[in-house]
Amino acid sequence: MKILLVTYWGLTNLGGIWTYMKQLAEKLGAEGHSVTMMGSHAESNTLYLLDRPEFFDKKEFYTQLLPHFDAGRFPAMHLEHGIFSFELGRYVFEGGAAVLGLEDYDVIHAQDPIASYALRRIMRHPVPLVTSVHGALSLETYYEYRGLEPGLTREAYEQRPIWRYFRRIESLGARSADQILVSSQWIGQLTRELGVSADRIHTLPYGVNLAAYAARAAEPAPLRFQEGIPVIMYAGRLEYIKGVHVLIEALGMLHQRCQRWICAVAGMGSLLEELQEQIRRLGIADQVHFTGTLDNIPAALKAADIYVQPSLQDTQPFSVTEAQLAGIAPVVAGTSGMPEMVRQGETGWIVPPGDAGALARQLEQLLEDGELRQRTGRQARAWAERTRSLDVMAAGTLNVYRKAIELQAARPGIPDHVRFADMPGAPLASAFHPADVLAGSGAAFPLAELMRSRLPQHYSVPDARTALALQE
Repeated sequence: MKILLVTYWGLTNLGGIWTYMKQLAEKLGAEGHSVTMMGSHAESNTLYLLDRPEFFDKKEFYTQLLPHFDAGRFPAMHLEHGIFSFELGRYVFEGGAAVLGLEDYDVIHAQDPIASYALRRIMRHPVPLVTSVHGALSLETYYEYRGLEPGLTREAYEQRPIWRYFRRIESLGARSADQILVSSQWIGQLTRELGVSADRIHTLPYGVNLAAYAARAAEPAPLRFQEGIPVIMYAGRLEYIKGVHVLIEALGMLHQRCQRWICAVAGMGSLLEELQEQIRRLGIADQVHFTGTLDNIPAALKAADIYVQPSLQDTQPFSVTEAQLAGIAPVVAGTSGMPEMVRQGETGWIVPPGDAGALARQLEQLLEDGELRQRTGRQARAWAERTRSLDVMAAGTLNVYRKAIELQAARPGIPDHVRFADMPGAPLASAFHPADVLAGSGAAFPLAELMRSRLPQHYSVPDARTALALQE
């Protein structure tokens, strides 16, 4: 089977999604399938195929398109800067993906709603499309804005055009797919709320290559702390949505009652300096260590006694499974898909999201009871080995691929007027095919010819399905 894995985002800097794509590609490749990965490269501003020479210069296309999207002609695109940035970015992605080509694959597996809808828009001939919904884009962006505007409420955010925009993208991405993969019941329910029938949604938890995990865990530990002092650990991005500030607040409370602990915070992100200031303010700078990014989390976990995932939203973090495989029953926030990863008091611990007091009390209990940590850690490892195998995930994914291929073979594909029946499909007034505006520039003429030959004849930008939704 020839498989294309695609993401709109940067390919190798996606955290858990990159782990998912990389593991899946390696596993399917070892089974004899041909797997290609497509995504963006931030440093070179290109869309490219991993380990292949083909790439598309996004900057050149962006520069040529930019002057044609003025606010006077297309006001909906300019309601918020984020909308304009994402819409123009998607059009550039669509052009690049069309040039790199979609026709040579038996199935395409999109990793986000933006890529899912973009690929459906540019298909000249239907290709079976499977989409993984790894998270809730509209909710994730709320937490990003909340990090910038601490007083922002969910209700106030949902009044903004950017909220309507991301909800529409989520819906379009889900409807574009022939079959949908989700890792938790939580994200499956959110997907059904987008108008997707339950028979197209397949729940398949993320798996880990157990042999590769064991080999990495056997390597020397990159972290070493004083013997006999319990170590609390977090590994992930230092961003508001990950809730690291909640963990630090909890550690400040814990410090008032118990000082015999160390916390290792592994990762990088935009909140590093704020978090460092937070630990200084709470008087725990000597006990909290920011390690930077660690290349080997399985080996690092050997130094840990307690693992915490304090995210405000997270679907099914690989780091939680890695902790369980290390024999640690993790403490997770009771939100999104994380409660599905543990059995309370047996294979992990659940605390209310954003509740630093509850987290501090849970940490204190675990610090005081080493036997409890060991017993639940053994149970967590056994559960993860039984339920989080990459073999199971890969086999289930292949079954969904085959279902999408069989459905495509049995009919000519779901036409747009059925997929998007309640959404406008006719082009906007003044919308244009990129080749038409590029043809007027001598320097861009070869690019114009490429766009004319690779994009569908009826393709146009701006996209009416997103632009008109913002005017409702």
